Amino acid sequence: MFGYVRPFQPELRLKEYEAYRSVYCGLCKELGRRYGVVFRLTLNYDFTFLAILSMSLRQSSPDFFTIHCPVNLLKKCSACRLEGVTGKVAAQAAITLYYKCKDQLSDEDLLHRLPVYGMFPFFGRSFKKARASWPDFDRLMEQMMHRQKQAEQQSAGPDMSAEPTAHALSAVCEELSDDPVQKRVLSRFGYLLGRYIYLMDALDDLEKDAKRHRFNPFLQQYTVEKIKSLSYAPIVESIQGTIAELAKAFALLELNDWRPILENIVSFGLKQSLQKILQKKEKNT
Repeated sequence: MFGYVRPFQPELRLKEYEAYRSVYCGLCKELGRRYGVVFRLTLNYDFTFLAILSMSLRQSSPDFFTIHCPVNLLKKCSACRLEGVTGKVAAQAAITLYYKCKDQLSDEDLLHRLPVYGMFPFFGRSFKKARASWPDFDRLMEQMMHRQKQAEQQSAGPDMSAEPTAHALSAVCEELSDDPVQKRVLSRFGYLLGRYIYLMDALDDLEKDAKRHRFNPFLQQYTVEKIKSLSYAPIVESIQGTIAELAKAFALLELNDWRPILENIVSFGLKQSLQKILQKKEKNT
């Protein structure tokens, strides 16, 4: 489930890292409270980023409180929530997971579909609850998945294949502000963020997709062997270009005290996630 939009911890100050962890733990608790304990295990860094971005555009301050960690009940940790943000992002995470599972059921072979079949009824009940709270996001995800299928059926390349995710994130980010100027910047920022996430996922799954004969936009032009011989250069250049444009859009955003954490992710975290994928592929060669 993605998770490429994460901070680079060595460049974060301690108070910034603790604040980031508090948002993550707050979302984890909200997912468990609203949709069940299993959903806590599905939380990824991308939604934590979305929650912090939402908070950074608001004047109201979030609440910080202490909870018991569900993984280690003897451990206490700080959690953070903001009315109108934490619950919404938790619902978006639940809806996204549902559509991700549906996608896996249509793309995977029987062996890899079996675990999803086992969990799907549970996800479905939680999905209906989340959809009732945020029907607009559900419609957005449904449209995104439909357009993604169309792109795959047309054997589209990376640019066209990334469009559905890019446009979906553009719409999500645009609605985070009522200011017309900021809405335009957020729309552009969200578009590039969605493109980054899609391309990163395609790069990460490249060899696995080739082995399982699944669609991958980079395999429409190259074979795995050819891309490896080029040290993944065409893909890396596309992702790095997207990060550079995303950083330009980010610089135009007017944000509150959460800005340093988001800046860390944009300036260091996105590149670090790319390097981790490349290092993993080099280790497996």
